[in-house]
Amino acid sequence: MKLQLHYYDVLESTNITAVDAALHGAAEGSVIVAGKQCGASGRMGRVWNSPNGGLWFSVILRPRINPENVAQLTLLAGVAVAKALSFLYETEDVKIKWPNDLLLQGKKICGILSEMKLDENGLIDYAILGIGVNVNLQRSDFPTEIQHIATSLLLATGKSFSCNEVLQRILQEMSSLYEIWLEHGPESLFTQWKHYSCTLGQKVLVKDNDRIIFSGTAVDMGVQGSLLVCNEDGIQRSFDFGEISIR
Repeated sequence: MKLQLHYYDVLESTNITAVDAALHGAAEGSVIVAGKQCGASGRMGRVWNSPNGGLWFSVILRPRINPENVAQLTLLAGVAVAKALSFLYETEDVKIKWPNDLLLQGKKICGILSEMKLDENGLIDYAILGIGVNVNLQRSDFPTEIQHIATSLLLATGKSFSCNEVLQRILQEMSSLYEIWLEHGPESLFTQWKHYSCTLGQKVLVKDNDRIIFSGTAVDMGVQGSLLVCNEDGIQRSFDFGEISIR
């Protein structure tokens, strides 16, 4: 995948800019990077705090796949970030919380937001992966209500990192994983995701818009990358949406 980077000092949202670029024919591998976002949102419209000092970017992909497989791209991005941060930080503390959060020392350091558009044949026209990594954020950069659950590379290590270096490492890992995924399917991806997962084997609450819809133990991943949860009665359900709270 050939990468083309486009840098901006400030954007409302890298995903919004990436969607507009994709609609106007931007090539696969186009990367929109912003020093700061002033109107970004995460899953379910939540505010995505994006000040200077963080790494905020979106990648345009155009895999010719059925939409039921697009959730695998979020998993792929998670593995890419986990591998990159593990390399840079030289640690095994980086974990993936299904479906789209990465934790460092148990606190959130990265979020991933994906969206897509279908073509007239029902295949993926484009997929956008929006990724936010807390690189050099100070404690005061986070809203008060999340300061106890969020961290950054700076806070975790006591030293600052180059956002460009972090970006280059993530894109390197993502490009490699993407080519393998396209050629060989999701098996290798799932194996690596499980290595970094802090979700599997845990008791979880599955939520939809903050409403609990199922509870049990996260036991495995499904064929398309869904989360398989088994409750105390032995009933197993597959989830490819929602969010989970680890109990």
